[in-house]
Amino acid sequence: MNERMKTLQLKDFNQDYPITLIYDKCKSGESQYGPWHLYGVEHRGEQQGIFAEDALHKELKKYAKGAKLVIRRNQDDEGRLEWQVVPQNGSKKNNTSRSNQTVVSYLDDRTRDIHRQVALKIAVISLGQNIKPWSNDDLNEIRLRMDKLLTILDGDDSNDLSY
Repeated sequence: MNERMKTLQLKDFNQDYPITLIYDKCKSGESQYGPWHLYGVEHRGEQQGIFAEDALHKELKKYAKGAKLVIRRNQDDEGRLEWQVVPQNGSKKNNTSRSNQTVVSYLDDRTRDIHRQVALKIAVISLGQNIKPWSNDDLNEIRLRMDKLLTILDGDDSNDLSY
């Protein structure tokens, strides 16, 4: 990818960004801000780069060079952010998708913090009221219940909620 390639900013909500992937793989690395994934794309006749967040990268890596996609960044009524990736020509690397449209949700730091607070509150309430201080077993049970609730809230793909 060209060092001077313009970066396509995908900041606007509910706006379609039609792109064509121009490479089979992205460049990945890590900076002081965490991991990054740079995709080379063509957008409106111009070669540009997209820095994909983990949720968007998870979807884009399924496609090969030449894939024509429409990317959309949405925010629902509850403030949750999601990426929508719609293939236009079926040039997926592996055809595991159940539909032509895939919606990928990701959690920002604020949402993740709210989920942790809610999970902690529910885990504590589910333990029942007691006037004595919590024992180590009680704290471990709260952690276990909280982890299970976070698995549900954060949309973990594994449906295994058994102990």
